[in-house]
Amino acid sequence: MREQADRLRLIDRWHHLVLNQPVLVHPGETIWREDDHLLVQRLDGRVDAYPGAMNR
Repeated sequence: MREQADRLRLIDRWHHLVLNQPVLVHPGETIWREDDHLLVQRLDGRVDAYPGAMNR
């Protein structure tokens, strides 16, 4: 499930994924999870991956 940020956000967890470090996401950027990574498609088109661990 992908979500587009509607405001500036500092994310330290995404649903059940707890990130190893906080991630800054700008309005208009797209966020989603694949396996144990948070992926962020930046406004310039690049995709950054941030590791984390699942917390149930």
